[in-house]
Amino acid sequence: MRAIGNRILSGFGSFDASLFKTLYMKRLFAPVLHALLLSALCSVSFGQPAQNAAPQNPQAQQNSQPKQDTAPPTNGTSAPNQAAEQIRPTKDPLSDAEMSTKSVVKPDNWQCMLYATYFDIWRLQVIITPLSTYHLQNCSPTGMDKLSVASAVAQLRTVASFDSIIKGGAHQQIMSVNLTPVSSEYYLVSNLKFAPMGSSRISLLTLLKATKLTGIANLTGSNYRSFPLEGRFYYIWNIGTLVHRLVSPEGDTYIMTSYTTEVSPSLTRANLVDLATQLDLPAGWLYESYFLDKTITVRSGPANNNTITTLFDDLHNNYVKYND
Repeated sequence: MRAIGNRILSGFGSFDASLFKTLYMKRLFAPVLHALLLSALCSVSFGQPAQNAAPQNPQAQQNSQPKQDTAPPTNGTSAPNQAAEQIRPTKDPLSDAEMSTKSVVKPDNWQCMLYATYFDIWRLQVIITPLSTYHLQNCSPTGMDKLSVASAVAQLRTVASFDSIIKGGAHQQIMSVNLTPVSSEYYLVSNLKFAPMGSSRISLLTLLKATKLTGIANLTGSNYRSFPLEGRFYYIWNIGTLVHRLVSPEGDTYIMTSYTTEVSPSLTRANLVDLATQLDLPAGWLYESYFLDKTITVRSGPANNNTITTLFDDLHNNYVKYND
């Protein structure tokens, strides 16, 4: 999924034999040993030991912290206060008037993306939490060039728990209207504001099937692999809009929500109609561009368990499943 998978799984390392000694000394049952072995495999594959929690419910974390002044810290600010300064609440929900103005997607509407990953040992799942500058500040195609993974980890480690951070690049949205709300606080990373935008749970079994225990450092097959993304999402494409979509061999349709120059720097909104010549499409897949003769709406809610189904192509452009 996205080539998140291509970079999350970073290879096997050594396994600490002291874990076996601990298990023997405490005489834990076989199921616990089995679960711990699986978690160790996943933790090694994901590069770091699991932390306490993923940053998927930041509001609860904010409530547990004392209120902070909005003024920047002085040179004498203590370390705990500096950590708290990394987190800021967003504004109150937008009014209808603000929403109608701010939700119209403009041609230069870029959002920068980070992905926080965390392994849930009890459910044997990997949780991926997208962090975006959406509705917080307009990024740019080069907005993340100077932001390193190491600096993002160092700044986010003080306010959230995760196994790893992955740079997702800058994406330009291409729907007509994006009514997705931002109700969580944001995290300050360098000069960029990132807020959580839902979460996705990927089972360990799914990861093992995809990798087949080979090529762990390069999870082939993650592109063009759909996965559910839970959260509040609301996209609209108006009649007459030029849209781009993928069609699977089974006939499932996925409309493009954003493109990125992360992999292909020459990619622009104007040449998306020629994207099929750049994509390495799997057998049976189609890429199409056409003008809409009806309005398309994709929205998460009770009818779909508050989820949308999304996927990425091999150039990291993003699509969402819809009913044609």
